[in-house]
Amino acid sequence: MERHTIDVGGPVSVLDYGGNGPLVVCVHGLEGSAYNWNLIAPTLAKTHRVVAPDLSGFGFTPPLEGGTTVDDNAQLVKGVIDHYGGSATVIGNSMGALISILTSERYPDRVNSLVLIDPAAPIFSWMTISFPTAARLSVPLIPWLGGRLVDAFRDHTTVDEGVTEALTFVAAHPESLDATVWEHATEIAALRRTQPWATGALVEAANSIAPYVVRKGRFSELIHRVTQPTLLIHGTEDELVHAQSAKWIGRQRPDWTVVLFEDVGHVPMLEAPGRVLDVFTAWESATLTDMLTVAGENPEVEDR
Repeated sequence: MERHTIDVGGPVSVLDYGGNGPLVVCVHGLEGSAYNWNLIAPTLAKTHRVVAPDLSGFGFTPPLEGGTTVDDNAQLVKGVIDHYGGSATVIGNSMGALISILTSERYPDRVNSLVLIDPAAPIFSWMTISFPTAARLSVPLIPWLGGRLVDAFRDHTTVDEGVTEALTFVAAHPESLDATVWEHATEIAALRRTQPWATGALVEAANSIAPYVVRKGRFSELIHRVTQPTLLIHGTEDELVHAQSAKWIGRQRPDWTVVLFEDVGHVPMLEAPGRVLDVFTAWESATLTDMLTVAGENPEVEDR
């Protein structure tokens, strides 16, 4: 794994996991970073060319000229694909999954297939939302005050306390997370406290997610414009995006493959990386077989 800075209308920090084969671009979620893919990317790189960017305003990437919204970052992901050439399988988590959907819908020739891991999605029922979850979702959206509340939280907690709070919220069993997950989360959390744009980027990005997840109709219209084969993985213990939302997406798009992970929270690639890899490998193999069959080829006949 190496970190590079590439030019995508501005400097974008990318973790390059190397590998040969079809391009895979991994897209992290809100307040995450490219490190979020460290537990699955090295294995993916055995059969693919794998890269993971830090999105505009997050990780080691400063806000680009366009901004830090999900729309801006869909443009960034397209630019990353263009930089490495051709088209890609795009894998996204949470906000990164929404960005991946937007990328595939707007630039269909750049995206071969789509993997959504606990995507930002409409709230299925307000009855399923706990007060801490509602507070976490709504605070950055409060006009004028939201950023101040975020800053106040950071001012009154240590980096370690903030990381513990965050990972406890997104993981069903934070105590079982790999030690490197804690180390990289702490590195990024400490870095965020030195970046003057960190709070603004968070608030801008969070506000850009809201229109897609507040209105089911808008989200439904968006996913119905996606033409690529799509795999959706979702943890049943996700406190941020309830599993019922994933089931609703599955009903909207019965042609998509939806897999629920029992006893896993919002970040399956960190909590259950082996299971994610197993499901992805099986799905990708079946998808390729289906594509070859539709194209009139016989996938069981080897070249000799």
